[in-house]
Amino acid sequence: MKTMGSSFKRRLVRYCLGAVGALWLVAAGSQPLRFDADPNLFATLALGEEPGSVDVGVLTGGRVAYVARQNGMDGKAVSADASGAASQGRRIYEIGSISKVFTGLLVAQAVERGDLGLDDKLGVLLRGKVRFVSPEVEAITLRQLLTHSACVPRLPPDFSEDRTPENPYAVYNRQRLWLALGGLKLESPAPCAASYSNFGLGIVGEILSEHYGKPWHVLVRENITAPLGMYDTVQLLGDKSTRMAPAFNHAATAGVWDFQALAGAGALRSTAADMLIFSRAVMAGRNGPLGPAAERMLTPLGVFQSNRIGYAVMMRGPEGRRTYFHEGSTGGYRTLWMVAPDTQDALVVLTSNAHAQPGKAFVAITAMRYPIVTTPVAADAGVLAAYAGVFRVDKLTAFTFVPQDGLLYRRITGGGFRPMVQTGPDTFADTAFGVQYVFTRRDGAITGVDYTQGGGGMSGVRTGEAAPPTAVVPLDRQKDYVGRFSLDRTLRRPLDFDVKTENGQLAVRSGNWSRRPVFPVPGQADRFVYENPNAQLLFERDAGGKVVALVLFEGGVMRMHRMAD
Repeated sequence: MKTMGSSFKRRLVRYCLGAVGALWLVAAGSQPLRFDADPNLFATLALGEEPGSVDVGVLTGGRVAYVARQNGMDGKAVSADASGAASQGRRIYEIGSISKVFTGLLVAQAVERGDLGLDDKLGVLLRGKVRFVSPEVEAITLRQLLTHSACVPRLPPDFSEDRTPENPYAVYNRQRLWLALGGLKLESPAPCAASYSNFGLGIVGEILSEHYGKPWHVLVRENITAPLGMYDTVQLLGDKSTRMAPAFNHAATAGVWDFQALAGAGALRSTAADMLIFSRAVMAGRNGPLGPAAERMLTPLGVFQSNRIGYAVMMRGPEGRRTYFHEGSTGGYRTLWMVAPDTQDALVVLTSNAHAQPGKAFVAITAMRYPIVTTPVAADAGVLAAYAGVFRVDKLTAFTFVPQDGLLYRRITGGGFRPMVQTGPDTFADTAFGVQYVFTRRDGAITGVDYTQGGGGMSGVRTGEAAPPTAVVPLDRQKDYVGRFSLDRTLRRPLDFDVKTENGQLAVRSGNWSRRPVFPVPGQADRFVYENPNAQLLFERDAGGKVVALVLFEGGVMRMHRMAD
């Protein structure tokens, strides 16, 4: 764990514009809810105690409802309007990667007109514009780019040159994009296992622009937003800038992001009201204002993280009862768009803080739409050791299982441990949050695990990595550590750590970093470790046993005193 703000900004740039994977990481944060739940619940889930604002728009039962709320710098509500009368969903937010859905719809319209084909190759589409050094890159298709299976990196190889963390996409133009694409080499020819790529969808946006001879944002306006009356959905703010929700990166203020060549991956700004107009049009299908392209856009084209994906639209659930969605994230905004055509329900959650978690609303609804078996069965605590271990999904994601105090605890990379109950043979569930794990066997030995949540899932293969002997410390002991710790530093900002218990797991926030779980170090009282084993924490106690200081071990030793409650 790095503690400096510049490191946070580098990581933020790398991972923003695509928060889809984060939906798995918030699975332990939301009770199941229906679309017709109180919209204030979705607002509270999404913004929590972060500064900034949240606008929620819900379409259910043919009716629209809005909630507009705002938190102050201390995270406490400073205004709330349950009826939505304050803004009627018209405060403007950056929607980040939800822009990819608009790019996908533009492609669906082009395919319907016969202007483009899904299997058109880059070498043909960009003939005379890009000089390719790799025939494998020339052979990449639109289908592969739309489904993130084109084997291209998340960002262009030269993306970090000349960029500023405060506005990282602003200087990246078409000339640089074509040069980066032309010089790209692949480790293996496409398609490959889907890996989220802003580079890929940026390429699609510029292909559309080249093909029609108009900027991407003009294509969006002429083909989607103007016909639908979405006049607040724009790339260029113009006189709408005063309506932007002030943005935050946790407690620090943040600015807006501008785009050139990668606009198709995340450049749009919008409102809750406009996004519900869009939702209604998409769910109307071929008989609605978007015509057959609306139906085409939701057609599965490939697989993304064991789930279906259409024209850059993510999917959960079985055919006939699918939920379609996308998340978005920029330097100061986190957003969610989801629709359920089978019930004609839609939800839009727009927040103005990079640390907000609108994905919790998605997890809550899909847990209700796709329930799991939650009835416990008699479990033998003595056999839980057979499930202990690390099960890897891919190089970035793994499940870890730890038996403790007669229960089996689980966690996914980036999250904390949660206790489960046994609901069947080799089957366990976190019943509060609709998460189910089914262990698979070969010749009687446990070799893998299948994860299910909210109509989607992933599978992990057992590795030789050992699970830690302890998942969590008792809650009464965790309370000893809760509080704020600070170290004054000459000519530098103070180093501040905020320690809390969340969902039964001790979690720590440093500066503007997201809150991260920490895990007990075996045999060492009061010592904890992050996922990065090079970063550890030691809580110091006085003679009376009270925790009075926190020591951070990471490339040195830094001792923080406990601040008064």
